[in-house]
Amino acid sequence: MTGSKQIDNSATPAEFGPQADAAFAALQSSFVFDPANADIRLGDRRMLLVDELGLGLMRRELIQALGFDRARRVFSRIGYGIGVTDAQFAQELIASGDQADIYMAGPQFHALKGAVRVEEIAFEADFAKGAFYGEYVWHNSAECLSHCAEHGLSAQPAGWQQIGYASGYATILFGRPMVFRETECVAMGHDRCYLVGKPADEWENAEAELSWFRAETYSRRPRPDDAPGNADNAIDDDLHIGNRSIVGASSRFNSVLHLVDKVAPTKAPVLFLGESGVGKEVFARELHKRSRVADGPMVALNCAAIPDTLIEAELFGVEKGAFTGADAARQGRFERAKGGTLFLDEIGTLSFAAQGKLLRALQEGEFERVGGTRTLKADVRIVAATNADLGQAMADGTFRADLFHRLNTFPIHIPPLRERRADIPVLANHFLQRLCARHGKQGLRFDAELVRIFHSYSWPGNIRQLENLIERGVILAEPDEAIGVEHLMVNEGSLSDIGGADDLRAFIAAQSPTGRQSVTDIGDALLGSGLSQQAIIDQLYRSALDAHDGNISKAASAIGITRAQLQYWKKTRG
Repeated sequence: MTGSKQIDNSATPAEFGPQADAAFAALQSSFVFDPANADIRLGDRRMLLVDELGLGLMRRELIQALGFDRARRVFSRIGYGIGVTDAQFAQELIASGDQADIYMAGPQFHALKGAVRVEEIAFEADFAKGAFYGEYVWHNSAECLSHCAEHGLSAQPAGWQQIGYASGYATILFGRPMVFRETECVAMGHDRCYLVGKPADEWENAEAELSWFRAETYSRRPRPDDAPGNADNAIDDDLHIGNRSIVGASSRFNSVLHLVDKVAPTKAPVLFLGESGVGKEVFARELHKRSRVADGPMVALNCAAIPDTLIEAELFGVEKGAFTGADAARQGRFERAKGGTLFLDEIGTLSFAAQGKLLRALQEGEFERVGGTRTLKADVRIVAATNADLGQAMADGTFRADLFHRLNTFPIHIPPLRERRADIPVLANHFLQRLCARHGKQGLRFDAELVRIFHSYSWPGNIRQLENLIERGVILAEPDEAIGVEHLMVNEGSLSDIGGADDLRAFIAAQSPTGRQSVTDIGDALLGSGLSQQAIIDQLYRSALDAHDGNISKAASAIGITRAQLQYWKKTRG
């Protein structure tokens, strides 16, 4: 980029000691400032300069539009998402460092962006056990100071986005939900901003903070019997963590949950789309819980598990004597779901004939049992799900277009786990706690290296694969032991959950030093080449670019550096 340069700042802005120096140097090398092309980048991410006035005005507008509490939650959730993304970037950027080095990069990110200077007061961490305690002072907080300028003194702390950032960043690195609290703030009249961070389960009433990171806490969804003006109470009363069937914290997860909130009070059919294992049925059950028919039954039918000859009987029921073996009348799923929700999973597997019978019931709102003459009302809310490409199925003539348009009134796409990595630590901790209780294990935790692999792996089997692997580790690990890679290697081929090149066993092998080396001793070969360190790096970068036809992103990924690092090298030495 013409006129681009790296930010040069020899001073480390946060006071974290020697470990911070290496982290800050790595961050500086990935920060590129190119005003000639209106391009500022931190790694692959484009950055924007936002002045303090703009930050204050944006906060004022959100407070006026949403109210103080809802605006606080929005800012906290945004900060959480940014913290998660920065933690993942730090893991890639400082791949050779330990977890402490990566953690120290968090405050440096904040300093580089001009958000706040962080002073460490206390830091105790055991990344292998997921143990953490930290106390910090914020100096020159842009968020807190802009809040003071716009709103004056406040009765509550104002570092909303920064608190979310710290919580999201630490959650990723420790593999369990972390919560930070700002106990003193300049916006409250204190002479400094002071915060404390530790695991969520070690705080009293951490649900208050955890709820800020969830989309449904600001989505207005009053129940039909709520009195006017009670919408906030209706939202908060039923969102305690014990009532939740799904967990997540990523922006993609929150977006899906927001759509569920919007459509739940209506009678519109909903079609959940997404890969196998992303949790379509779990979201469908959450939709039912939030709907106007929540007090009614939710009946599920896996269309792929029912033979075509029996699908009509399963859907609509049978009368006695309708066919051989029908010794008694039996209700179908439509009758059993009366006044509630009928969930049709794997809808794309229905035969063309079965699709026609289902379509008639949906269009007419009535049906008859097999062998019956009495017309019954189809008083159900239809929710369907599929991992198939129904557009292609319609083009191939295997799925009816009229049924598709009937079901596709409100489609909700659930992204795969690899596109919402911020959910991985939350899900992993949720499964660990639940499975330890199921199998009677205590004191189990994740090994730090396993946490790193969890965040790097592409999870072709999605949440179902994550849960299965954690259960395998819980079963094999001894009480008070850290679950590591060795607990997943049950026997040869056991990790071929999906098969093909994306197999987890192959992925883990590729992460190990021995898995990345050939039989030839690479170190001896390099020593005998007579090349300098820089010449070796130059050759490695050129070979990666040649191997990937000049594609910078693919070449950088292949050798474990960021796109920005390789792009900068190419401009200066390539």
